[in-house]
Amino acid sequence: KGRVKMAMEHAWNGYRTFAWGTDELLPLTNVGQDNWGGIGATLVDSLSTLWLLGMKDEFWEARDWVKDNLDFSKVGTISVFETTIRNLGGLLSAYDLSHDAVFLEKADDLGKRLMKAFGTPHGVPFGETELFDDGQSYNTGWHSNTAILSE
Repeated sequence: KGRVKMAMEHAWNGYRTFAWGTDELLPLTNVGQDNWGGIGATLVDSLSTLWLLGMKDEFWEARDWVKDNLDFSKVGTISVFETTIRNLGGLLSAYDLSHDAVFLEKADDLGKRLMKAFGTPHGVPFGETELFDDGQSYNTGWHSNTAILSE
């Protein structure tokens, strides 16, 4: 466990220093990037790991970012699969571990925004959706406008 925690501390410190609040850190350039809609994907996805490794100071600092900065109402197109597993799953696991209502409130908001992707005649969700109010859901052209079943 010691080496795993050391690796997480190293990765988290790099993310915190160079990419705080962005979706991901590009480690070769030490630049943050928003490839997943600008919804702090790495930060949210890491919450349960921080908690389980006993990195509570880092967890609560990340929680404050979620509370003060995570706003799905202005987010455009996102991957339904990636956002469900990384952001919705991250928020729900953080709530389950900490019982902090901020995580449940954000998860509820995100879940409601993702629901439009499931309004298909065949029951398979669209691959992409726009999280902002009145946003659309669709399958992108790069996969022939069809759903990817592996997601």
